[in-house]
Order: sequence, then structure tokens, then C-alpha cells
Amino acid sequence: MKLKQYSLAILIALIVAFSASSCKEEWDAHYTALPENKSDMNLYDYIRSQPNLSIFAQMLQTAGYDTILSKPQTFTVWAPSNDALSGLNATDPALATEIVKNHITRFSHTTSGITKSVMPMLNGKLIPFEKQAAGYYFNEKIITQPNLATTNGILHIISEYAPYKQNIWEFINSAPGLDSLRTYINSLTVRQFDPDASYKDGVFVDSVFKTTNAVLNRLARLNVEDSTYTALLPDNNAWNQAYAQIFPYYNTTEEDGGVAQQRESTMWGIVKDLFFRNKVESPVTDNPLISTSRTRFYNPEYLFPGLQPNIMSNGYSYVHNNWLLPDTASLFKPIIIEAESSFGRTVSNYTVNVNSGLGSGYEISNGDYAIFRDAALSGLARLYVNFKIPNTLSAKYNIYCVFVPRKILAPADETQYSVKFYLTYVNSSGKLSSNIAVNASNELLTSSAGAATFKTDPTKVDKMLVLKDFEFPFSNTVYTGNTESQLLEQIKPVLRIESVNTSAKDDIYIDCIILEPVI
Repeated sequence: MKLKQYSLAILIALIVAFSASSCKEEWDAHYTALPENKSDMNLYDYIRSQPNLSIFAQMLQTAGYDTILSKPQTFTVWAPSNDALSGLNATDPALATEIVKNHITRFSHTTSGITKSVMPMLNGKLIPFEKQAAGYYFNEKIITQPNLATTNGILHIISEYAPYKQNIWEFINSAPGLDSLRTYINSLTVRQFDPDASYKDGVFVDSVFKTTNAVLNRLARLNVEDSTYTALLPDNNAWNQAYAQIFPYYNTTEEDGGVAQQRESTMWGIVKDLFFRNKVESPVTDNPLISTSRTRFYNPEYLFPGLQPNIMSNGYSYVHNNWLLPDTASLFKPIIIEAESSFGRTVSNYTVNVNSGLGSGYEISNGDYAIFRDAALSGLARLYVNFKIPNTLSAKYNIYCVFVPRKILAPADETQYSVKFYLTYVNSSGKLSSNIAVNASNELLTSSAGAATFKTDPTKVDKMLVLKDFEFPFSNTVYTGNTESQLLEQIKPVLRIESVNTSAKDDIYIDCIILEPVI
């Protein structure tokens, strides 16, 4: 019995060993696929032995990679010939390091099985290695001598070197004429102590810091190689134009940060719509063109008038010397508050139901509308609904309330709604003016008294003008805090819609509130 158990154990061991051997062979075949004629020299010695690679060999030595390529670690090198590097200073450490790291990757990669691959180079750049009709190419440069095997990797010789391509982040931080943009974006970089990474099982290990930047975290990962973007970058002249144009929109109360906050809001307003996903080669075909902050630019060819792209390793950069983004597309946009949303909505003597407008034949914003049902116990009760209005700029708007007729549910019901409007906002003195009445001329009065009564058209969705050319003296765009109640407390403008109560039940259907920019 014991003999059988030992035989079984030996059999299992042999199977495991065979499987491990097979896996190793598959791994080696995938990563090495070495040609039969293999040199007994390491990569550096082999490169140094080739007369037509003497300049690259010198660069390896200058950059300190002569030592690295002499070690047992496995690499693949695409070595530019002397003709390719002619005229370059091989003893310049910065240049040598830049070129060397752009032509070396880890592990062995032959042309065997290659159709179209992307190689991660030692500098983090992703460079195409592919087969084309005329042969094999590295970064679109033809490989003249492929698959030269050494003791620690593979050498390919190319007739042209692959120039180092900056990514968009590197370009912003080095290109001449982008000083204003560069200074602001870099001012957003924050280095913070990371307690989670600094402690292990409650014991302090080391001080670990993490670095964040609002542009990289919220708008576009411009510093990575595996995502592509298009950047529309204002030079110093365009930046100054934009700043002067946008600054008045962010007039800020002292309570919200005053001029310092106004400057910050202005600069964020400049950068927030500069970045687009993927490579935009023909703006005409990308309609609408959507920024990473989800702003839509329709017929966007006007953003690229005669501009030629700078080819980046992770996309395109277009530099412009005139500010091209229109205010009404980028920051001074319509504000729509959907009545069916409970955020910032309060009611008095109403209950609220949300209905779908789909299939009704009526055009309803976002598909849904709110029914405010009279829940008052007395005909003398005040029925009203308040809508908080976020993100108002220091600018003029036409303010509308869109009513849905009762016919949407009962075709024979043509009851008018009779309503009054009141606005709460921060006045020119920086003080909160509460529930100021709207008169029949669509203007604010000086108090809560004297509000005009407005009557709806009961036969259609009625976009009723509430205030015409109303200018908010201060912007209300700065919100801090993490909870909904904290955010709501900081939203100052409120539109109140008050029913002029009748003896009948006074239900009101509302689609949305709209603030349209006035230029």
C-alpha cells in the first residue's frame, strides 16, 4: 500500500514538473523567440563592437546605460545607426539619456509574430513596433537589421532615430509663450502627507506624501502616456484677453472670498474647457466637440482657425494667440433647474408628484415634470414652491418658468394657473434681499409687496418670462462642504412661485426654471 502511495506521489510530482517546464517554455517562447545565431556577447558589448553603432554606444556610456546593458537583465534595444545620429552631441548627458531611454524596453522582443504592438520604453513612452508592407518598423522608422540576439536580449538596428516626443504636460511646462497658463496650472499642485501609506498596522513606517493637481485629477491626465487628448492652449496674449473678458463674471462678495476668489474663479474658468479626449484632427467631423468638463462646442472649427497641431506623445497641442472660446459656450451658459428634482426645492401646502411627459405629445425638458398638488386645509393658505438657483454669474439673465398645462392628463381641462413671482438674491450692497416681488413689467420691485399676477396659457407648454435683463450683482459659484445641507445653504438665489389661491383645488404643473444669458 505504501509503495502505491509513493508511486502516486512521484507521478504527481512529475506532472507538476512537466507543467512548470511547459509554462516556462511558453513564457520563454513568448518573450524571447531568439534567433538561432546568438552572440555570446551582452547587448552593450555587441553594440560597441559594431562600427556603424559607435555614436549610440557613446551615448550609452554617457547616459550610464553601458553598465545596465551589460547585466543579466533582459532588454530589447532599437539602436540608431551612425548616419541616424550624425550631428548630435553624444557626450551631452541630457540628450544622451533622452535618446537612449527612448530606444530601450525590458524583455526580449523579436519581429516573430509582430503585426502591430506598442512598446513601453524605459522613459515611459509608448512607441509602435509593427509590420508594414515594406518590412518592420519602430516608431515608423524602418528596421534595417532585425533580431540580433545577445546573451541578455535582442538588438534591432534602425536607420533613423525616434525623436523624443513630449506629452502635453511636458509641453505646457516647457513651451515658450505659455508662462501665464503654466504658472496657474502649477499653482494647483498640492503635496500632502498620506497617513494611510505612512502607517502599516498602526505602526509608523515612513513619511509618505502624495501630489495632486486639479487639472490632472479633474480635467485630463495630461502627464500619462496611455490616454490621448487634444489641448487648446492660450499663449500669454490669449490668456490676458481671456482674463480681462472673464474676470467681471466672477464678482465675489467678501463673505465668499472677495477679489482673491474672483481671480481664482476666473483662471479656472479659462482652463476648464481647454482639453478634449482623443486626437482632434478635423474639428468639422467632431460636432459637437465635447470638452473633458462636458461643455459642448457646436460647429467647433472656429476654435482652430489655421492652427497646426504640435504632435505630442499622448495627443495634440494647439497653441493660439487669441482667446477663442465664446463665453456663452464655455462659462456663461443657460442654467436649467428641473422642477422634478428635489435638490434645493421646498414647498408650502403642496404635495409633489413626478410625471413622465413621454408619449404626451408635449415637449418636456428632461422628459419629466412635477405636479404640485394643493394640500392646503384652508382656501386662505399660501401655496408656493421655492427653487434654489445655483451657479449664477455676475451677469444678466432672462429668467423663465415653464408650466405644463393640465391638458397633458385631462384633455378637457383648460384651467389657467394664476401665480406671483418673488426672487431672493444678494444685492449690490452684498446683502441678502429676500422674496422681492416681480411686477407686470418683469422687473424687481423694492420689496415683497406689490407682486403682479401672471396667468398661463392653458393650451400649451408655456415658457413664461419672469424677469427680463435681470443682472445679479455678484456671482454665486463658490461652494464648500461635503453634505447636501452645507451646499444648499451656500446657494443664495431663490425663485418663489406663489399660487394666487382660488376656491378650487389649485394644482400646478411645472417643467423647469430657465436662466438664459443676455449678452
